[in-house]
Amino acid sequence: MSAEGLKNAVLEKVRREAGRLVEQAQAAADQEGRQAEEQAQRAAAAILEQARLQAARDREQALAALEREQRLETLSAKNHLLEQAFAKAAEGFRTLPRERLRELYSAELKATDLQEATLRVPRGAKAEFEALVGGRARVEEDPALDAGYIVARSDFRLDRSLAARLAEIRAELRPQIAAVLFEAQG
Repeated sequence: MSAEGLKNAVLEKVRREAGRLVEQAQAAADQEGRQAEEQAQRAAAAILEQARLQAARDREQALAALEREQRLETLSAKNHLLEQAFAKAAEGFRTLPRERLRELYSAELKATDLQEATLRVPRGAKAEFEALVGGRARVEEDPALDAGYIVARSDFRLDRSLAARLAEIRAELRPQIAAVLFEAQG
């Protein structure tokens, strides 16, 4: 075999070996590409699942916040109704006919031990209360009172002012009113 033939034979062998190496490299690259694509698809699926779960949590939190807000608005509206009802009750007491108030005060004061007591009354009501107690107590005007009276002695204090009466009514009626307003929602 001549040098030219030997050279061609070696070149042919190198070409075949190079072709085989190129095919192997191509097969390895194709395999790595498929693996990388599968890995990317799994990563993308995981990211999508995490995003879906986060979106679901965010939606639940947003709904819970809206429900809390709605409950607070409802509670505020119901409390406003309560305040309006008590304001009307206060106005009703303030606008009772004087004769009716005199009867109420007279009955209460007759049942009260007024010995050595001071009776504090709203401004402008001193003469009327002096007539009701008939000298059994000292009567003083208190500009802080808008209706009712306060009996004060060294051993006790009886607050029958409008504010005290409304506080008593609130305390007594709150459970009943709450049942009507809030249990219906239940």
